[in-house]
Amino acid sequence: MDKINVTKNKNRRVFFRIYDEVNLFYQKIDEKLLTEPQPVFDNISSTLSSSTGLEKVSQDSALLLPRLEKNLPDIMAPDFQSNESETRNVNISASGMAFDCEDALEEGDCLVIKILLASGMTAIVTYGKVVYCKSIGSQYPYFVGTHFINMKDEDRELLAAHVAKKRSQQIRVRGLILAAIIAFIAAPDVAFGLLFELVHFLFEHLLEIIHLTFEFIESNLDHLIEHLFHTDLHQTQVIVFYVIASSAVYGLYRLLRVLPSFYRRCKDNLLAACAHQKASWLYYWREQSLVNKLKLAVIGVAVITGYIFFGM
Repeated sequence: MDKINVTKNKNRRVFFRIYDEVNLFYQKIDEKLLTEPQPVFDNISSTLSSSTGLEKVSQDSALLLPRLEKNLPDIMAPDFQSNESETRNVNISASGMAFDCEDALEEGDCLVIKILLASGMTAIVTYGKVVYCKSIGSQYPYFVGTHFINMKDEDRELLAAHVAKKRSQQIRVRGLILAAIIAFIAAPDVAFGLLFELVHFLFEHLLEIIHLTFEFIESNLDHLIEHLFHTDLHQTQVIVFYVIASSAVYGLYRLLRVLPSFYRRCKDNLLAACAHQKASWLYYWREQSLVNKLKLAVIGVAVITGYIFFGM
């Protein structure tokens, strides 16, 4: 265990860690499976995503099937993918991962882990060993940290590349958000003025586009009706008016039919997004050490105090 902890601490200095969302499946296994030759694990891993995987296992892997069926019944089942439908917040690197779970795992427990990266839809299967398990009060009662074991080099490189790409994206997004917050705090009147001008600009051009579209439709209807029915100007205008009015009434009727369901869907999505973001923030806060929590609290109080005394 000391060796594992030393390796983990070393890898933490080598590999970046990020907060991400992945589809995760894990299953507790016998520690003896960790000593199996790497080719056997490769053959088993390559068949985990197929319902006909048992038919494709090599002769060496077949020697391991009785133990797999005993220790990994969910993975070997054809419908094991139903356990991966939920996206979870994780703290992940190429050397290990921390995540919320339902099971009270113990330090030293061995797991087989399948990670489906949400961004690239890429599946990574590896072994892991539990290095800690904390009891928490949230949707998932336990918070588990694992160290990857016997991960294939190509999977580790893929995961490291994913972490690096995600980290750069998060840095850019956080930089933009921070710049916007600083600009708003430093000059709120200018920020509100620019926002109002932007909204006014978009609204004005939207009305202009709607007007031009209406004129285009009306002009083409005039020519079409006059050509088809050989009507005079007054008759053409009356027919076009009733056609447009009927279309507007029908469109309004369809809009009123769709609007309630659209509102409910938007409301549900907004509540789900808020709950998910809240869970992500709580997850990030829970991952911080006491010192980092104190730093964040002091920085927040200092920013608010400085804004009250100097910015207002």
